[in-house]
Amino acid sequence: AICPNDEALVVHTSNFRKVKRVNDVIRIFANIHDEIPSKLLMIGDGPERTKAETLCRELGISDAVRFLGKLEAVEEVLSVADLFLMPSEKESFGLAALEAMACEVPVVSSNTGGLPELNIQGVTGFMSPVGDIEDMTQKSLFVLDKANLPVFKANALKRAQEFDITRILPLYEDYYQRIME
Repeated sequence: AICPNDEALVVHTSNFRKVKRVNDVIRIFANIHDEIPSKLLMIGDGPERTKAETLCRELGISDAVRFLGKLEAVEEVLSVADLFLMPSEKESFGLAALEAMACEVPVVSSNTGGLPELNIQGVTGFMSPVGDIEDMTQKSLFVLDKANLPVFKANALKRAQEFDITRILPLYEDYYQRIME
């Protein structure tokens, strides 16, 4: 297992652009890590990655954070995760959050863009105002509480199934493919 000592496993995936507020992810995790044994996996790559790695060193949490770069099989990591952090400034739909939920991972996100349509407050996870690190920390710790986590996991999966990811995902994949070309 990735977390041998019964640690909580927190995950973030993005293109590491400013709008994703990657430093917020690091700060929220640093607070979580102060309270409970935990690890953070950062999946993806982009312009803010170096700053995020520097912040981990400044906060003294580098040992607990892994930057995995771009991964083919994100669901393999998500399948063992306990919490997905998405503190974005703007988010059109939140496909990454939907993928997390489809792997039974509750989401703590900002309440921006399409996220409120997906993430149900207090059910599949929680939403906080953009930049509210303290609120996201408290909500993350609540989700990660061993008494609460199984319910949030089950609710996240149930919610994702309502979106029929098999129908939506190909549309997004085509779209991203066109952008990348």
